[in-house]
Amino acid sequence: MAKILTIVMLVFVSMAGWMFGADTGSIGGITNMRDFQSRYADRYDPVTDTYSYSSARQGLLVGMVNTGTTVGCLLSSPLGDRFGKRKCIMGWTLVYITGVIVQLTTIPSWVQMMVAKIWTGLGIGALSVIAPGYQSESSPPHIRGAIVTTYQLFITLGIFIAACINMGTHKYTTHPEAQWRVPIGINLLWGILMFFGMLFLPESPRYLAVKGRNEECMKILTRNAGLPADHPIMQKEYNAIQADVEAELAGGPCSWPQIFSNEIRYRTLLGMGVMAFQQLTGNNYFFYYGTQVFRGTGLNSPFLAALILDAVNFGCTFGAIFVLEYFGRRGPLIVGGVWQSICFFIYASVGDRALTRPNGTSNHRAGAVMIVFSCLFIFSFAQTWAPAAYVIVGESYPIRYRSKCAAVATASNWFWNFMISFFTPFISNSIGFKYGYVFAACNLCAAIIIFLFAKETKGLTLEEINQLYLSNIKPWNTGAYQRDREDIKQSDSEKERGPTSKLHEYVEHAPNSYASTHSTESENYPQQVTNPVGL
Repeated sequence: MAKILTIVMLVFVSMAGWMFGADTGSIGGITNMRDFQSRYADRYDPVTDTYSYSSARQGLLVGMVNTGTTVGCLLSSPLGDRFGKRKCIMGWTLVYITGVIVQLTTIPSWVQMMVAKIWTGLGIGALSVIAPGYQSESSPPHIRGAIVTTYQLFITLGIFIAACINMGTHKYTTHPEAQWRVPIGINLLWGILMFFGMLFLPESPRYLAVKGRNEECMKILTRNAGLPADHPIMQKEYNAIQADVEAELAGGPCSWPQIFSNEIRYRTLLGMGVMAFQQLTGNNYFFYYGTQVFRGTGLNSPFLAALILDAVNFGCTFGAIFVLEYFGRRGPLIVGGVWQSICFFIYASVGDRALTRPNGTSNHRAGAVMIVFSCLFIFSFAQTWAPAAYVIVGESYPIRYRSKCAAVATASNWFWNFMISFFTPFISNSIGFKYGYVFAACNLCAAIIIFLFAKETKGLTLEEINQLYLSNIKPWNTGAYQRDREDIKQSDSEKERGPTSKLHEYVEHAPNSYASTHSTESENYPQQVTNPVGL
């Protein structure tokens, strides 16, 4: 029963990612379909009988969904704290479904379509906070990274399926409106599956603990782990949650300004930075505008090129489940950032210097090189930055601050998503493929930020992660700390100890190479280190 419940949670909660991906993957192709252009484009060339958008119109149609997602992120926190994650997932799914219906029934008014996209974004944004949080709080520590990674896997699956649907409908002429109404209409199916799937899932055990529903909390923990309530592992996990809840709630309800207090500011800014750089890697440059970008390389079938890119994205995300559980969080993010920077540098250099011949025609070999390095970028992004950002945000915050910190971090992601989706037409029209140099620099900066500020959390419980961030252990030394922690765990495996006592003892006696200072102040751990690396 425990395995079945875990699989159901993995599949149905990750449907929120599918809904996100379906919207992302469909809009780039839809805006290039002739019937959609004839209704919503603001330019027409009678000589070539083609429609086109101004940069502002295209940016608004593609990007305004992200204004809704940003607001949805911020609204998700107070509602989630009050009603619980399960009920809120169902409620925000209904908001998403309503938005899709309005998109389907819109008249030839681009403003109505834009408003419908904003409403749809409210649901997508809220779910992007609540769904990974639900998975993180409900998952056993040893598989938490893999389960949260499935959210990103379903995003890529949604993008890929949307690209397949676009490929199949963009030439439909018998009923031209079906070119774009079918891709949008199919998105209703994902929302309906999400809503009814949640009827069979329990509430987050940590939310139940906060509300004092302790018997239900223990029941869900045992069901998820497949162990009896009196098992030592269950007792330790339950006691750890209770201790964490009591300690965090002793300070009273968390207000928005408090997430920037000394105790938690470091992690709040880290989460916002990680989620911002996930967008600044440049992935949505391809996902939103891939069809248009590849048309610019001279390809006869830009829809096919976008489909290939989305297939690479989906296929490589399976590797992320292994990468994050085996190599942790820090290493893949650092290596991924450097590799992605190289890919974008080559992409931009070829596009700027070799794509266009002196006679104005396209060099198809150069175009092929650009597509190859686009795929190599996606190969890395799908296994590193795409899933790891959600994992870090889902597991880094104490329970008192978790919902608000996750909301602010995810809102940062959606804000930069909007900035890229809206301004890309303007920037591309101005500097062309030199735009890739901007993303190359951002990827390199992202790798540096992770090296300096993110701590390795692989295999730790949420309570142990909290203690790690309160310690003086430097981020670049947490890999060595993890190895020594495993040795401590083995030596203490036969002792009856609290679930976080090993970490407690280790940090108290951590060698100087791990911590910046371990004087008598560190002997009174847990101390609150408000500014461990200069934030």
